[in-house]
Amino acid sequence: MIAMAVPMVITLCSRMLMDLADFFMISRLPVGADIAQAAILPAQITLWTFIVTGMATVSINSTFVSQSTGRGRDRDAGVYTWQAVYIGGFYGLLGLMLYPLLPGIFELIDHAPEVQALEVIYARICLLTVGPTIITEAFASFFNGVHRPKVTMWSAIEANLLNVVVSMVLIFGWWIFPAMGIAGAAWGTLIGVVYRMVRLGVTFGWGRFAAGYAPRATWRLDWVKLRSVLRTGLPQGLQATSDVCVWMVFINVLTGQMFGQTALVASNVAWQYLRISFMPTFGIGIALTALVGKAIGQRDFDLARRYTRIALGILIGYMALLSLVYYLRRYWLIELFNDDLAVIAIGGGVMICAVVWQVFDGAAIGYHAALKGAGDTFWPAVLFIISHWVIVIGGGYAMAKLYPDLGILGPWMAAATLIIFLS
Repeated sequence: MIAMAVPMVITLCSRMLMDLADFFMISRLPVGADIAQAAILPAQITLWTFIVTGMATVSINSTFVSQSTGRGRDRDAGVYTWQAVYIGGFYGLLGLMLYPLLPGIFELIDHAPEVQALEVIYARICLLTVGPTIITEAFASFFNGVHRPKVTMWSAIEANLLNVVVSMVLIFGWWIFPAMGIAGAAWGTLIGVVYRMVRLGVTFGWGRFAAGYAPRATWRLDWVKLRSVLRTGLPQGLQATSDVCVWMVFINVLTGQMFGQTALVASNVAWQYLRISFMPTFGIGIALTALVGKAIGQRDFDLARRYTRIALGILIGYMALLSLVYYLRRYWLIELFNDDLAVIAIGGGVMICAVVWQVFDGAAIGYHAALKGAGDTFWPAVLFIISHWVIVIGGGYAMAKLYPDLGILGPWMAAATLIIFLS
């Protein structure tokens, strides 16, 4: 469990650190840092409402790959992976259609005009990452499924380092390059993502895996397997889209629009720490999905249950430790990114909400990952979609209206209620 989980945690943390590094760098802009801080998370999360549909859909490939290898049918692992790659390419082309719609989308969100302008700039560049991001996930799910997560880990670390260097140069205008601000962060992300896609694709097709899984002989469309990937992957893709849509409305409307720019900045800063919580747990979840999938492919159901119990112990222990850190150092953590006293006070309150739900979030992620490894995606998706909209959006809006004196803590309390319910 640990051997599988550690590389996957590092992989997911690398992408989280990529966004965190961008957020930190724009917070050091000599002019307009607060506006850029207010703009970057809404732009990122708006794009992720589209990207995550494809990513979650193709990530089911790890279940097919692990179950295929568990049955001794290695060639099928290559076939399934190519179908996931084609789905990623289709999503990338579809994403380009959003380009002319982005100004209207951010106008509907109705942040301050100067924030909207930066949101559009960032999102239009990062729209080019849609296809590469999903194709990268298709390749990564293959390596995770065959229990070779270190391949994805090193590709993520390399991409992350490349992003930091490129973003730093373009944000602040070093060497011969002009200072691009938030646009520089977007270009750095694009270059890092494309590098990782090419790196994993070359390793898949021409590396030491080529002999066992025959990727260059299995590249053709297989409609039966393509339908299997879509039938099992789409429920979790729609669930993931619904989840991100909920958090997009939560960040953009229930905090930013209803409580103003200071509240939006505070939520955005606190969100950077929440990523430190849930991104590593997702990595453990991906490892658990692959291990449960292979155990089920071998018809060893007791082993699948043992993996799940071990993963839950790790997840709950990690989240409990973070809860203690967040409680004791909440104001200092917010101050690292923003020294405005109002932002620090609001952000510290948000961190208390995070303290309440951390352990429950670990349990929910663990059980959900185990169900995914068993190929059970439909009913968990139904549960997630309904509960997110009813509890976070419905409950969050009710808290904002009925208890306005709580400020953004009202909606964040609704978010904590959701996670406790799901676990």
